[in-house]
Amino acid sequence: MSSRPLAVLQTCFSPSWGGLEIQTLEVTRQLRKRGHRVFLACCRGSRLAQEAIRLDISVLQLDVKGYFHPVIMVRLARFIVRHRIDIIHAQYSKDIATVVPASLISRRRLPILLSKRVGSYIKKKDLFHRFTYSHIDKVLAISDVIHRNVLDTTPMTPERVITLHDAINTDEFSPQQVNPQPVRNEFGYDDTMIVIGFVGRFSPGKGHEEFLEAAASLRKKYRHVRFLVVGEASYGEQSYEQRIHSMARSLGVYDVVTFAGFRRDIPHIMASFDIFAFPSHAESFGVALIEAMAMERAVVSTDCDGVLDIVVNGHTGLYVRPRKSDELAAALAQLIDDKELREKMGKAGRARVKELFDQNTQLAKLEEAYYNLLKTATQRS
Repeated sequence: MSSRPLAVLQTCFSPSWGGLEIQTLEVTRQLRKRGHRVFLACCRGSRLAQEAIRLDISVLQLDVKGYFHPVIMVRLARFIVRHRIDIIHAQYSKDIATVVPASLISRRRLPILLSKRVGSYIKKKDLFHRFTYSHIDKVLAISDVIHRNVLDTTPMTPERVITLHDAINTDEFSPQQVNPQPVRNEFGYDDTMIVIGFVGRFSPGKGHEEFLEAAASLRKKYRHVRFLVVGEASYGEQSYEQRIHSMARSLGVYDVVTFAGFRRDIPHIMASFDIFAFPSHAESFGVALIEAMAMERAVVSTDCDGVLDIVVNGHTGLYVRPRKSDELAAALAQLIDDKELREKMGKAGRARVKELFDQNTQLAKLEEAYYNLLKTATQRS
């Protein structure tokens, strides 16, 4: 069984566009490359749907809003039967309220996995959630903190929860394969300038405020330092992006901070940085961190949550406390002043990413989980 291609239904009914949705798209794309028939069910008209169609992925667009949609459940059940789906992989927690009933309606008794990328502060052990989670065969937590959160807040038992980190293609994110000069030229950065980068969507809690405050502090001492912010607002967060732009103007840093918007050339963007900043207040993992580290860039990050799985303080980067722009500025200054330390941390960071967060390794673990669940389901039936 372990050699045959699978028919996999990936679901993500999130209307947003950020790390969760991008990882869903990437997992779908890579599983197709590995020979599986992969389908994606997502919200109609969402950015995820648009990007999947652009990549020629088979997409089922559904009008999912809220939790209870009998018509949509039936449509999804028919899709499962028509395409002879082997396994369902829900990438968004709210998906299971639709996916579980659809699977039951289909009468296929399919294995269902749930990837947990966001923690919950709400205990989900009521009758509804006990029923729903009883049909989830495996939860894949993207970090140790999410693993613990799942066990604390859901009815899942320890043997049904594993940690499977998000991952990247370390051949694509390689300093030997990517020339930083085109992006640096695009933004007018000459070889004498130190570029500090930030990649992430505009969303409260990502740390844009602290990044700008640190920029305002650093520019007083370092005339050769520039700051590049990459990312855009997601669904419903446009007003936050506007506030950040206004803050940059009021702090007087608009001349040294560039807002580049959404970019597809992330390996080239990461290569253009000298230092990467990750000032999130809370983060379940942090794919941007492993992308920067894979490009041999020293990082300064808050010491929160899933980040602890990634950065080794003093070895691959420096930790600061969340919401402390003075600490962020001081750590960045330490790396600005010490090129040798930047390079040493950069090389250590890439080695760590190749060891723990390589895409091929993590995809093989995901496939193993799929096949093991299918084997169990076959024995059960």
